[in-house]
Amino acid sequence: MKLSRLIMGILCLTLATTAAAEPMAPGEQQLLLDHARRVMRARLVQEPPPAAPDMAVASQQRACFVTFFVKGKVMACFGSFTPRHSRLSDEIADNIRLALIHDPRSAQLTPALAQEAQIQITFPQPPRPVHDWRLINPHHEGLLLERGDGHGVAIVPGEARTAHYAWRSALRRLGLHEQSAGVRLYRFQAEWIRSGQQKGD
Repeated sequence: MKLSRLIMGILCLTLATTAAAEPMAPGEQQLLLDHARRVMRARLVQEPPPAAPDMAVASQQRACFVTFFVKGKVMACFGSFTPRHSRLSDEIADNIRLALIHDPRSAQLTPALAQEAQIQITFPQPPRPVHDWRLINPHHEGLLLERGDGHGVAIVPGEARTAHYAWRSALRRLGLHEQSAGVRLYRFQAEWIRSGQQKGD
């Protein structure tokens, strides 16, 4: 099975295998999350990007999604199932750059909001087909919708409170409705880290 490039406020996603990685220590998680916040603030004020954290995990090649929440609401999100860069730190930085370009929600993000935002970095496994959105547990797994032309939307774990909300949100971002034909559904497992909590699947 092959997914073409998908677009979301998490857009341009490609189906592929992501290699498993060793669990990160809490200190490493915090350094990555802090790096994501600094990159976003630098982008918003049009300053040069900060240097990557000096640690081995930042140099690993790993696909991810980066999501910014403010008061529980997603303000920006972008990612992929296949790494586009050789270093995780570059993957994070590029996802933030692309979120500001492709995710319309990011227009509301200011440097002050970026400073207070809760940040989640999600490390996805390859999506698997599923026939019904009701089978998704959005607290522990992600939902990917693909329409007939190959464009799609991914909802990362923790982004939606209910499966119905995840389904409706993804349809809306794709310009579809619940009766639209040709919609393909996928679920994906993931590990993630989030400011204020360390969590994996």
